[in-house]
This record gives sequence, structure tokens and C-alpha cells, in this order.
Amino acid sequence: MRTEPSRPGSTAATLFSPQGRLWLAAAAVFYLTMLVVGNLPGKAQALNQEFGDKVMHLSAYACLGGAIYLAFSRHKAAITLAGIAVLGGLDEVIQSFFPYRSSDLADLLTDLTAAVLAIALLSLASALANARARKDAGDANRSLPPSTRAHENHHHR
Repeated sequence: MRTEPSRPGSTAATLFSPQGRLWLAAAAVFYLTMLVVGNLPGKAQALNQEFGDKVMHLSAYACLGGAIYLAFSRHKAAITLAGIAVLGGLDEVIQSFFPYRSSDLADLLTDLTAAVLAIALLSLASALANARARKDAGDANRSLPPSTRAHENHHHR
């Protein structure tokens, strides 16, 4: 039996987190803003002189990678890395068409490093939140009367 991608129980629908489409829209707006601002004559050079080229790439692509990561509920790390590789590569290709910009493989590697850092930080935050939720649930269960606890434990088996 074939399921429709738009149905809530389908595989495609479960690929996105509950707020996934919003995170993806935010990532798209952020990326387009990066492209426009980064390719304005003089703007990229001024930002790079102020903060440093690699710092700009790290911060921008960490934010972009974080938004992509939060958009998905499954295969998050792989999708994020693939997305950043494509978007970072596209950014470098676009830069090669502007006489005042240059394409640089080191920038793409910095973009991928930023994505790995975002994935690591968000994974750690999620693991800590899940551990805290399990601890809180255990504490709440221990505060129940013994007869209720036995009933709850029987239900969850």
C-alpha cells in the first residue's frame, strides 16, 4: 500500500520536526540574506576586515547549519552536512562571478566545520534535555503513592 507524502503518518511528513518547515524557511531567508549582503560591493570586505573571513564563515554557517538541523527529525546530521556542502559550494561559485570576491576551498571547509560544530552542540543540548526529562519523570514517578506507581509501571511494559 502506498502512502501519500502529505499525510501525517507518511514517511515524508515524519522527516520534519514539528516546527521543521519554519526552521527551513528561516534557513532559506538567512541564506538568501547572506548571499545578498555578502556580495554587495564593499560590504563583504568591510565585514571581513572587521571580524575576519573565517570567523564570518564559522558564525554564519553554524547558524544556517543549526536551522537546517532543527528542521528535521530523522537523518539530521547527514542532511545538515549535505545541505551545508551544497549551499556553501553554491556560495563559493557565486562569489567567483564577482570581481571583488573570490572562491576559496578553505571557506567551504570552514562552512562544513561550522556545521559539524552546530550539530555537536545541538546534539549535546538535546541529550542533556532528554536526560533531564527522564530524571524529572523518574522523580515524579517516585513521588506517586506506591499503589499508583505499580499501576503506572504495569501500563508502560
